[in-house]
Amino acid sequence: MMLPRNRLPETDIYAVLSSSHCRGRGNVETARLLLEAGVKIIQYREKDFPSAQNYSECRAIRDLCRQHEACFIVNDDALLARSVEADGLHLGQDDIAPESARTIVGGQMLIGLSVSTAPQVDAAVNQTEVDYLGVGPIFEARTTKPDASPPGNLELLDYSLFRSKVPIVAIGGIGLENAGEVAARGRVILAMISGLIGAEDIGQRVLEIRSAIGKAHG
Repeated sequence: MMLPRNRLPETDIYAVLSSSHCRGRGNVETARLLLEAGVKIIQYREKDFPSAQNYSECRAIRDLCRQHEACFIVNDDALLARSVEADGLHLGQDDIAPESARTIVGGQMLIGLSVSTAPQVDAAVNQTEVDYLGVGPIFEARTTKPDASPPGNLELLDYSLFRSKVPIVAIGGIGLENAGEVAARGRVILAMISGLIGAEDIGQRVLEIRSAIGKAHG
């Protein structure tokens, strides 16, 4: 009997790891701090590391996530996600199609897909292999992703929330200063990179972000 497909936790923060933005702490130590602060989704995104380092770090972070009952997602690389037994795989528009990724990662792993325009949202809502949408960039995000698409702003987020039946993760330039503004649009998970992992005190930053989200939800 096929096991049910993984699902994103019902949570508020989606942390994206990038060693160049974590104040020299490294990805594994940053993941530990995030998990101890109560973050329940962590994505690993390192495009320039040697494959052996990617594998080693992903295995360590996956084990930490399991200890904390959190969801571990690998960006782009379906073979890496399968080899480290990740909970999910996140794909961009220029990566392999979700249907092709499914043949690699199997039926249980969740698959997320980035969308940055309304037509991409429209196409994604009909893809049965997509378990959540990463919508953005909402704001300017070129400090963490130099090749990012132009910001779609909150209108793209509103459209995605209206059209999609799967969970929405907002990403791109989101930090403490605008977390409440994004959260106020509806049922959305906030993905953050430098605004979260670049904080001097990650635990305190998580508390501050959650306070902003709570105020937005009234």
